[in-house]
Amino acid sequence: MLINYIQRTARKTLAITIDDKGEVIVKAPKNMSDKDIFKFVNSKQKWIEQKVNFIKTQNAMFNDLFNYNSVLFCGKKYNILRDRHSKDITLKDDYLIIKPLSTLKREAKQIEKFLKNKCIEIVGQRLKYFANIMQLEPNKVVLNNSKRKWGTCDSEGVISFNWRVIMLSPQLIDYVVVHELSHLVEMNHSPAFWAIVSAVLPNVKNLRHTLKQCNFVLQQFRELPV
Repeated sequence: MLINYIQRTARKTLAITIDDKGEVIVKAPKNMSDKDIFKFVNSKQKWIEQKVNFIKTQNAMFNDLFNYNSVLFCGKKYNILRDRHSKDITLKDDYLIIKPLSTLKREAKQIEKFLKNKCIEIVGQRLKYFANIMQLEPNKVVLNNSKRKWGTCDSEGVISFNWRVIMLSPQLIDYVVVHELSHLVEMNHSPAFWAIVSAVLPNVKNLRHTLKQCNFVLQQFRELPV
């Protein structure tokens, strides 16, 4: 039986979540017995093991990203090359060339700034493209640092994008953009909402599935090195 944390709240039902580190979190009613919790977890053991193994395997595959030896940009992994003669961060072939700084943390912040600027540029272009096709226009567009979401759209017509969207493939960037634009019409995930999205991106089901496999990217540039 795999459980890392039990969170007891005023909720009425049991739920199991697996975080981006592969840790198992059980959310349970305050007065539920340990016996009932363990029984429920045991009934989901196969699903838990599959999910945990997938996340841990994926994290191991991309360990160099978390160590800041490489970075994702538009779905492609670039090795970080430190060149003391470099003045600006540049992409060349399979490398992101940066100027080495005194600490790894400063280098990471330098790369983060580069990615945020690229996000403003590229996501802005795709937003303009699809806004024209869909005949929709947000009132405002901002970047955020969400831990769980790629984007949001509020009732005031303000669309927020997680700046890490720039690490996704071009197809997934487009999906996130179209998804949030569609919320300007439907502030939910009803069949009417998905009809709007799929009218622009017919392969929406595959895109949704692929995006879920990329949730580990949402943890990039959070635990910065010293």
